[in-house]
Amino acid sequence: MSFKGFGLEKQDLNVTAKRNIYVGGSDVPAILGLSKYKTQYELAKEKIGLVKKEFSKNEYTIFGDVLEPQIRDYINAVNGTSFIVNTYIDEDHHIRSNVDGIDLETMTLLEVKTHGVNPDTRVYEAQMQLYMHQIGCDMGWLAMYQRPTDFNTDFDPDNLKIIEVPADKEYQQRILDAIETFWIRCEYLKEDNTMSEQDFMTIGTDMDVAILELNKLAPQILQLKSLEKKEKELKEFVYQKMTENDIKKIETPFLIVTRVLPSKSQRFDSNAFKKDHPDLYDKYMKESERKGFVKFTERKEK
Repeated sequence: MSFKGFGLEKQDLNVTAKRNIYVGGSDVPAILGLSKYKTQYELAKEKIGLVKKEFSKNEYTIFGDVLEPQIRDYINAVNGTSFIVNTYIDEDHHIRSNVDGIDLETMTLLEVKTHGVNPDTRVYEAQMQLYMHQIGCDMGWLAMYQRPTDFNTDFDPDNLKIIEVPADKEYQQRILDAIETFWIRCEYLKEDNTMSEQDFMTIGTDMDVAILELNKLAPQILQLKSLEKKEKELKEFVYQKMTENDIKKIETPFLIVTRVLPSKSQRFDSNAFKKDHPDLYDKYMKESERKGFVKFTERKEK
């Protein structure tokens, strides 16, 4: 059977470009605290540009790049599958999944890992759960290829083991929540570059989430206030012109504009009653509770 997949290029832009604005599968272990090589705090400093991340190759990544297409080719040939490389981007949540293989007929994920003697499969499975959520598939194949000590790049099927990893919706939601919290922490770290790792890791309450959402809505809220002011001015102007020309109603493609005539209404003068009958006023005075609220004010740049 002919090869149906393709490998990532040495500097594939899907992997290296705009890494600061997306969380990728390789970031998930650090965010979940599973990585031996990087903490969430260190990852955040890279994402916001406090620390420059160089995308460099070493003998392990080069070996993986060479073997990955061979492994995918072999799996496709032996199993009759059609795994191809693909990229999935969620702009709303800033998540990008570069997958080693997806069979679009069976909607099965393929994750290829070349590893040493004692691999931690939890790291790989966490990545796969993010990918499966983003793709919408229920099953993944984890292709584990044990790396020879001499780094021989000739494919040997005896070194390959495939583990089935079913989608875990609960785990996927925990990963998504952790990613959301991570981005919130990044925003706070942008504001205070001197924040300690301990302080960084305490951020991410429900209130922080709500405030971040409000921050995203702020431009629309401010625009709405501006539109409401403009609406009031236009209504006053149109009322004046309709009155001058004795027009009661105007129909437009979008609106029916009706002039409502001035009217009088009666209201109880509580101030006068209090002054004339203070005892009666106090007798019928009722205390009511006013609900608390938050107020939004546009922040002016200093």
